[in-house]
Amino acid sequence: MSVERIYLDHASGGILLPSVQKEMLRFLVGTQASPGGGHREGREAREELERSRQRVVTFLGAKDTEGVVFLSGGTEAIQSAVRGWGEAVHHGSIYLSEMEHPAVESAVRALGKKGFTLVRVPVDAEGRLKWGEVKAGIGKGLVCVHLAHHDLGTVQKISEARKFAEKVGAKLFVDATHGAGWVSFSVEESGADLVALSGHRLGAPKGSGALWIRSGTLWSPWLEGGRQEGDRRAGTENLPGIVGLGVAAEEWSKGGQDFRGDVAKSQQALADGIGRKIPMAKLHGPKLSTERSPAHLAFSFAGLEAESLALVLDRVGLAVRGGSGCVTREMRIPPAMNAIGAMPDEARALILFTLGLGTPHGKMEEAAERVLEGVKRLTAVLPV
Repeated sequence: MSVERIYLDHASGGILLPSVQKEMLRFLVGTQASPGGGHREGREAREELERSRQRVVTFLGAKDTEGVVFLSGGTEAIQSAVRGWGEAVHHGSIYLSEMEHPAVESAVRALGKKGFTLVRVPVDAEGRLKWGEVKAGIGKGLVCVHLAHHDLGTVQKISEARKFAEKVGAKLFVDATHGAGWVSFSVEESGADLVALSGHRLGAPKGSGALWIRSGTLWSPWLEGGRQEGDRRAGTENLPGIVGLGVAAEEWSKGGQDFRGDVAKSQQALADGIGRKIPMAKLHGPKLSTERSPAHLAFSFAGLEAESLALVLDRVGLAVRGGSGCVTREMRIPPAMNAIGAMPDEARALILFTLGLGTPHGKMEEAAERVLEGVKRLTAVLPV
């Protein structure tokens, strides 16, 4: 008899919130009219589009409703933020660490080829950005900072990033694709100028995302063609996905504290179980606290290759991610592990356990037991 599976890869994709499923279904049947239509159906679609925009604005703690641009997900939001700023200012300096999301890294390197100066921000052993060691670059600047790290779970102090940005006269871009909801955040309190969101980590569907742009920020559309989204993103709007993101944002606005609290209990139970059962396990990133996303755990099992262990864990009914969540299979060592100075055998053995809205608290002890079983099975077949 097959065992009941336990899913702990929510950063890659989790469940849709029930309210999101219900509301999206209304827009997946019928005419699917475009919000750009001048007829009644088009006007009704446009009303739903703007209702969703307001819901996202409220979730972000913003004042400017027009600041939200709906996109196809976190990657497009990040690319649009960075490249859109670069195309608008033409030259300057970009500040980022060696452990940013690949979408950030690729966008920044593309601008580097056009003459922009890249200024790297060092990190400590738990992935916290060390702004005091950074010197100002030349020209206009963009400070890139993640709200919560995708591999280490480290929550950054956005206030420190803002102070540095003000010091060097730069704009502040916050990659909130992995942290929004799970970390308390407000664009007005943070002072951010650009903020990227990913819908599927909030209980919305894949293919939904948004970029918030502060009024007055120099920025050019990255995707051109039609005149949708106030000339800021071409292409007929994905209304079902946008509605889903809006509903999810509203759910988080109302119940975010409860969501975070419930998942934090599961995180603690899983971390305790793994630490108690497997002495060789090492937690990377900050300890469980407000400095770590409650939906994230990163353990290494020295001497065991991450992808091999992930495959064995899959065989015992546990879905996790081996190695970095957002790099190619050829990149065996996550850049973040190099940045924090992890030992090579630890870096190659990183397993990500990402929790979500559907994570069953009562199954975490069993999940830890399956990790132990997987470690035993893989160790048994390794050469002495």
